[in-house]
Amino acid sequence: MSLSLLSFKYVKNTVTTITTSFLLCCAFSSNAEDSFSIFISSEHQSEDQINGFGVSALLKNSESNIGVSIFSSIAPSEVIDTRGFNQHYIAWEVGAKFGYFSDVFFYAELGFDFGELTLQSRGEDDRYDYHDDDGEFDFTDFIEIRNRVHDNSNDIDGYVGIGAGYDFGRFQIEAFTRYRQIDGEFWKADNQAFAGVRASLSFF
Repeated sequence: MSLSLLSFKYVKNTVTTITTSFLLCCAFSSNAEDSFSIFISSEHQSEDQINGFGVSALLKNSESNIGVSIFSSIAPSEVIDTRGFNQHYIAWEVGAKFGYFSDVFFYAELGFDFGELTLQSRGEDDRYDYHDDDGEFDFTDFIEIRNRVHDNSNDIDGYVGIGAGYDFGRFQIEAFTRYRQIDGEFWKADNQAFAGVRASLSFF
């Protein structure tokens, strides 16, 4: 089976990176400070659109302003696949941003569809054999078995990106660009590059 940018191995490495970076950020200075916020975002490419709303937690060094933001969001999405069909789905995305967070901030980020990772059966360890007791070929059963086997090519959705923004105090606005891996059962998104904006409201 071919490997994509965001295979299971990549997702495991992503989780490890996020966890390690977060712990290091907590430990590297006694001057660490944190904040919690809610946000909405919208990103587009041609007719494709991905909208999100979620929560984030930022931990940074108050002297250097270097920090990490961990976030989770629900993202109703609509994309055109490589065959020209319109695909609708809802992603539960988890990710992290690493960068410089001051009045003007910039960062690199990565994330993946945690819902797809934890809730969807990919069937990679399953084996299916077709047996017909009466010796006749059943096309419906054949299609069902074929679909189960081909589900192996459904990779975990995810992205890498960069962004920058301005912090007004309690309110932040930012712009970003992302390279996304998006596919489903028997389809793959035609576009991979997206650009978007995000607005956040901090509570402390």
